[in-house]
Amino acid sequence: MLVKDGKESLVAAKRILVVDDEASIRDLCARVLQRAGFEVAVASSGEEAMGRLQAEAFDGVVSDIRMPGLSGLDVLGTAKQLYPGIRVVLITGFGTAQTLDRARQSGADRILTKPFNPVELLGAVRDILTTKQP
Repeated sequence: MLVKDGKESLVAAKRILVVDDEASIRDLCARVLQRAGFEVAVASSGEEAMGRLQAEAFDGVVSDIRMPGLSGLDVLGTAKQLYPGIRVVLITGFGTAQTLDRARQSGADRILTKPFNPVELLGAVRDILTTKQP
């Protein structure tokens, strides 16, 4: 699929996997990203995300940190192992300093704290996908 970017040139749509056990958050993230021209797949658990990551390639992941079963940190680790260049935004409603430090050390490119608004989400995703990795 092709979309127009801000410079009015055609670019290939980036593929994003959205992972959250809360349907309302997952659906909001997917809707915002789709409207911005991203190709979006969703997963309702860490386990489902692992399966999607093993079956399909993605440019980025947006994942909740705290979920039953496998956490967003587990998803982050597997995503980076399978695709070293993949970019990841983690979201959390429980942003303790220890959790945020662990997420950064594990390779998260951005961390959003709930509640976040659609503009923050879109800005974070666009930023990580256009910024070169160190």
